[in-house]
Amino acid sequence: MEIGLNLLGAEGLFDGDISRVPALAAEADRRGFDLISTGDHLGFDADAHAVRRRENAFPFPLEHPWYEPISLLSAVAAVTERAQLGVSVLIAPLRPPVLLAKQIATLDHLSKGRVTIGLGVGWQEAEYTATGVPFEGRFGRMEELVRACRELWTHAPAEFTGRDYSFENFHSLPFPVQDRVPVLFGLGPSPRNFDRIARVADGWTVNPTDLPQFADSVALLRDRFAAHDRDPGSLRVQVSITPVFDSAGNADLDATARMVRKFQEFGATAVLFRPTSFSRDPGRLPELLDWMISLGNDD
Repeated sequence: MEIGLNLLGAEGLFDGDISRVPALAAEADRRGFDLISTGDHLGFDADAHAVRRRENAFPFPLEHPWYEPISLLSAVAAVTERAQLGVSVLIAPLRPPVLLAKQIATLDHLSKGRVTIGLGVGWQEAEYTATGVPFEGRFGRMEELVRACRELWTHAPAEFTGRDYSFENFHSLPFPVQDRVPVLFGLGPSPRNFDRIARVADGWTVNPTDLPQFADSVALLRDRFAAHDRDPGSLRVQVSITPVFDSAGNADLDATARMVRKFQEFGATAVLFRPTSFSRDPGRLPELLDWMISLGNDD
């Protein structure tokens, strides 16, 4: 099982100084973390944000800074050597495919072929309105966007004709270093969404709210892979871990480790930890990094 570090909000460990976060990523890379990731939002409607906080326990206040993920990962690529780099998840339909393909190909070159990108559609209509992108049809748009990106990543000139995107005789270089950039979809568990993953993606990046039915969902996704003539053994299932807390409100590392092992047993191939969800004390960071990496070393 691979162990990942989610940098989202990590500047909070350094008095809000985002320039110190790449050094944390470099330390994780040296310690043997397999994946370094972050998150994505372009902005928020205050009312929609309040509802999300109230009804879905969204952990970030309205004032939380959201740094552009590909830019941040470019800085991380410069100071790391082995860990995969990803976003869990990038709200893909907010970017046109010619831009997204270029961003990811560039990051893949900067990292010498280490991109594993998670894509999703988000939950907030205001982000779509602000970028002039229709909210309706976003799921199909994301699927089409991946097909368009794969065309741009493998052909010059590239040609693509779809419902929302089209181009012809279009040269976009460089291609990614990898022959196939791994793409994971962050979607709710359903037969329709799992068919989307099996058609065009390489795995599933799982939101904590979708974990109660995790084992059954992984079994269904493997079935959909087989139905689309794809090897279920190649499926990547990446789980974002929320710690278990004790009665005093502290992260219970032993209970959390047991939970992680259950997810591994049920089909997780990678787990992602966000340090600030465990503690905002920078003095505890070395202990937490040691504990996180130990879960992978126990395999």
